Amino acid sequence: MDFFRTIPLKAFGAYPIVRIVDVPAVVHNYELFRQKVSKTNTICAAVLKGNVHGARMELIGPALYETGCRHFFIEEVCEGIELRKILPFHDAKIYAMAGLLEGEELYFSRYHITPCLNCIEQIKRWNVHCKTAGRQSAVIHLDTHMNRIGLLDEEVDQLSSQYGELTSYFDVELYMSHFYDIKGDNPVHCYEQLKVLQGYLAKLPKHPVSFACTDSTILLDNSTFNFDMVRIGIGLVGGAPNRDHPVDSSAKGAIEIYTKISQIKSVKKGQTVGYGGSYTAKRDIKIALAHIGYKDGYLRSLSETDSTHVGAYMWIGGYPAWIVGKISLGMTTIDVTDIPEKVLQKYHYAEVTGPNMDIKKLADISGCYELLASLGRQNIKVADYTMEELNSLT
Repeated sequence: MDFFRTIPLKAFGAYPIVRIVDVPAVVHNYELFRQKVSKTNTICAAVLKGNVHGARMELIGPALYETGCRHFFIEEVCEGIELRKILPFHDAKIYAMAGLLEGEELYFSRYHITPCLNCIEQIKRWNVHCKTAGRQSAVIHLDTHMNRIGLLDEEVDQLSSQYGELTSYFDVELYMSHFYDIKGDNPVHCYEQLKVLQGYLAKLPKHPVSFACTDSTILLDNSTFNFDMVRIGIGLVGGAPNRDHPVDSSAKGAIEIYTKISQIKSVKKGQTVGYGGSYTAKRDIKIALAHIGYKDGYLRSLSETDSTHVGAYMWIGGYPAWIVGKISLGMTTIDVTDIPEKVLQKYHYAEVTGPNMDIKKLADISGCYELLASLGRQNIKVADYTMEELNSLT
């Protein structure tokens, strides 16, 4: 990738980090998934939990609603309340996947949020609440042996035998489940989960089903796994199972992060860099400080040490700047030896993720999208812009 984005100094201002959200890119990515699942006549829902990995609900919610999305998933009811303020429309359906935690019934009703009920106890409490508050809807989450969240075998049997009693005062809108092993080349566990789900569904009254998310929509047979609704999360911002399997070649990264660099210095061969002397220079090198660290979401697992080769890097004006040493609380040391002096003089910043360090590649290196969830958090060090706002400064 030859393109290196120009970030004017005034965009940074007093902040060492610039974060850019490309809202049209999110809409584009959503449309790619919607077109794909339309072939199975499947609803394409959007998962906006975690503030859309830093893309911000207040930007993405209205943009997706405008393009026709009407089903939105978040984690806890508190996120749903914020999203309901953003999307006050009666046809915008909001589902809270964390379930009905103790004492939350009135909030679900007041803000018209649908709980994803994850155990018999939650089903009973929702039923009691709806008896007095009026008939409402719910999703029932079935745990297809991920052994995490949802009803397992015994509770599914109990629901099946007492379905009329347990759901007498609310409507079941759909059943949902979730894959636990989808990123590899062997989908055997996905088919095992499908078999478990089919066994559950055979015991229960018929309702729509949601099983697939970003990775499964990309990797698995859509006619088998899509069912009635897919839930697209990381795919909205350009994520995928891995860098080799985007939903489409035109999918776009929607979040870019840049950090100021400073203090270029020489390190002799054999000298060490950073805490614990964990990285030893294999040659005479030049290093620079990138002003982003693990408190800013740049995970310590990306550290490059003598004992652990990770291969993470940032990007400066057409050249990689490899991570060396342990990532610190608020800064990271990068190797700029092979970057021409004129490039280092021209640019005062490095790309952390963007056109040259694709988020899929960074997630492959770090192991998962924990990195983007971390980098996407609110941070006093970060100047936030939409792409439109940034372009207005240049």
